[in-house]
Amino acid sequence: MLLKKLTMRHFLLIGILFISVFASCNKVDTREQENQLRAQKHTDTVFTILTKNWVFKIPTQSTALQTEVSDWKAWLEFRNDISITPVSSISAFQKKSEKLSNSSLNLFNEIPTNLNRPDIRSRITVLNTLLSNLEMYLTLDKIQEKQIIRLIPQINTAIASLVSQMEEIVVKKSIPKEIGEAEMLQALDTLRLANPTFTEN
Repeated sequence: MLLKKLTMRHFLLIGILFISVFASCNKVDTREQENQLRAQKHTDTVFTILTKNWVFKIPTQSTALQTEVSDWKAWLEFRNDISITPVSSISAFQKKSEKLSNSSLNLFNEIPTNLNRPDIRSRITVLNTLLSNLEMYLTLDKIQEKQIIRLIPQINTAIASLVSQMEEIVVKKSIPKEIGEAEMLQALDTLRLANPTFTEN
């Protein structure tokens, strides 16, 4: 009889223990499902925000500037890369941001002679820094969509500044030089080569 009571008690304890473990597992599963749903909702929200705000603009270039940059392969590739918007997933945006960062860095390669100046190079540096930041914010575990929204207009401003400066250089180049100006410009070029930080007023 005592053995029977002990056996029943053991079955009861085992049953209670099993129910407790089962209930605990169910709670963990439910919590994991809730976390996954929250993560998916956040991902969908970020994707919607990126799709809506991913708008890059390159100002229309004059015929003279187009001629000047026609052999600048890195610039032509950058223009092409930035004009194509990712559409499929956040991963596509991440890959695009990496490509843009590399593409802007390549702008330092084979800059046309007339544009290979400190004021152009400094603008490329600013553009590359902003695009590197864009890549960083997109590859964090928790994507910083607010930072990305702030960055995109800054990137557009940097592109516009670069194009504007190139246009200015091309326009100045096309203006007929006055007597003695060629010698003065040559002296400025010599000074610029000797001191890379020198800029014209």
